[in-house]
Amino acid sequence: MTDVPIETSLLRTYRYVRIGIAATVLVIAVSVGFGVAEVGLLESISAYYYSPARNAIVGALIAASFGLFALSGRGVERNLLDAAALLAPIIAIVPTPIYPGGIPGFGGTCPADAPCVPLEVRADVDNNVATFLVTGAVLVVVALFIRSRQGLTWRQIAASVFVTVLVLISVGLTWAFAREAFLALGHFVATSLFFLVIAAVAVWNAFPHAGDPLWVQPSRALAVANIAIAAALVADIVVIVALVAGGEIPDAEIPPVFVCEFVALGLFALFWILQSAQKWRDPDPSLVGTLPPV
Repeated sequence: MTDVPIETSLLRTYRYVRIGIAATVLVIAVSVGFGVAEVGLLESISAYYYSPARNAIVGALIAASFGLFALSGRGVERNLLDAAALLAPIIAIVPTPIYPGGIPGFGGTCPADAPCVPLEVRADVDNNVATFLVTGAVLVVVALFIRSRQGLTWRQIAASVFVTVLVLISVGLTWAFAREAFLALGHFVATSLFFLVIAAVAVWNAFPHAGDPLWVQPSRALAVANIAIAAALVADIVVIVALVAGGEIPDAEIPPVFVCEFVALGLFALFWILQSAQKWRDPDPSLVGTLPPV
């Protein structure tokens, strides 16, 4: 008789979280699709923050952040996913600069005739950034409390805590003392780093890790796919950086930055679909395997 694999509630939960992370891309794509119908094709997906698609896009990114925290796993992968989880809310709450009047139906007032985060949304950004900083600080305290209760060594959480504190300090200082630079570059920097971190996670998942007996080894096909996704993400971000740094975006029927962002989101979704396949029966996504009871 063939044994039927036991599916625990925890196993199903983490399985659905992975699928849910991929599904956040569907939410963004659908909301942007409706946004295109309402305000036309904008220069980038990020610009739809200033359209009726805003709430769905922001909500999807925040949901992805929670999912990434939940799936942080062990070791290097944990540190990378924690970093990505911290960057996703910044992408959501710090909008991309736009030209005044560049969005149909949205006036957009800038101090000068140049791209900016319009004055009309800056109070929202300030509120959200302050919330992000306070919430992040609380999470650090919670992480330290969990460490003390569950008998974790400092080494097991040090990197994640360090990355979290570094991001919070960097965001807090630039927001407080270099507000214009923060508004001008915050979305772009966070987006670029986010996808580069996901590329690093894809590379990490492409190789076996004999030192972790609980690691789910990828098949050759999945390993090759992960490497391909990582390479494509890096190339895509390089193109976006070149386009943005160049200042003048080439005219095209479909804006090139829009295309690059769409490609990045597609690769992100594909990676998490493949992760769902690779770790469909991963029995233990915890920090260190079996932990002592609280």
